[in-house]
Amino acid sequence: MRHRLRSGFTLVELLVVIAIIGILVGLLLPAVQAAREAARRISCSNNMKQLGLAFHMYHDTYKRFPAGANAQYTPATGNIQNYNWYGYSALTMVLPYIEQQPLYNQLKWNSHHYDGNVIAPATVSPLAVSRTKLAAFLCPSDKDAPYGAEIGQSNYGVCFGSNIGYGLGNTGEANGMFARAVYKKMADASDGLSNTIMLGEWNKGDNDGTTFDTSADWANNIPIGTLRPNTTRKYPTQAELDAVGAAALSAGPSSHRSVAGLRWIAPGQYNSAFNTLATPNWRFPSLMDCNGCGQGDSSGVFPSRSRHPGGTMHTMGDASVRFINQTVDLLEYQGLGSASGREAFSDTTGG
Repeated sequence: MRHRLRSGFTLVELLVVIAIIGILVGLLLPAVQAAREAARRISCSNNMKQLGLAFHMYHDTYKRFPAGANAQYTPATGNIQNYNWYGYSALTMVLPYIEQQPLYNQLKWNSHHYDGNVIAPATVSPLAVSRTKLAAFLCPSDKDAPYGAEIGQSNYGVCFGSNIGYGLGNTGEANGMFARAVYKKMADASDGLSNTIMLGEWNKGDNDGTTFDTSADWANNIPIGTLRPNTTRKYPTQAELDAVGAAALSAGPSSHRSVAGLRWIAPGQYNSAFNTLATPNWRFPSLMDCNGCGQGDSSGVFPSRSRHPGGTMHTMGDASVRFINQTVDLLEYQGLGSASGREAFSDTTGG
């Protein structure tokens, strides 16, 4: 009697093979995700390196850095103003040095940065220019932001230092490499360029006013008087930061902004600037003291944030790029944000 030779898999064998494949995929997936994030982190680092070099080239040309808010001409009054929220960001001023000279040339500086009108000799409005999305200003690890027509987004900005930032203007507290109304020079970084933060990153908002995302949104109308320097210390303590952070966490669900990174052309914090009062990826939400202000153009706590695990990218004053751990010592990080605080630094900030 002849017997047929069996071919193929039995059901049990097939299930075993499927289980083995599932186990292998489960082991491989984290490695693939880690490799992808490593590639995104390298791309982010390259972006920040190029921006650092762009600011150096700007400085070589003009012998100073741009201000945090740069001059715009007001036809009605004939005044040039660089101290308010409708000036142009520092990022705008380095467009020619990141291969965006044609875009820069469209700006004629005769209206504010969000003006939708075309005023001669311009042939396009500043608002239209600002809607240009530039890869050089975007971290590939971050989520896309649903801003609709307002697509000129940003994850990077200049460092206002270890202070409340935008509201200071030209005062002694404005200790960063950049300030709202001040044109600083490399020589002002007496701590040394390699010991001074020039640029940092943050997460874009989700444009959803109903959901409070503490990794990207900021709370409004938070009193910050305790964060100002006093006779006993020049930077706020961890306890003082925790107190205002807890207030922001409590108030945020009912009063917050979800437009971080909305416009690279705007000079406000989380549009084109941040500060180093709190450490990277601060466990509390960002905050500002103004209720009516819309886009970070007020005093507050706007720390560096990212989707990179464990910390955030920073460009130092010498254009080198450092990944700073979110566990960095607070006082040391505040010192890195200051350009002339005469602090001593260890080698514990890197990641």
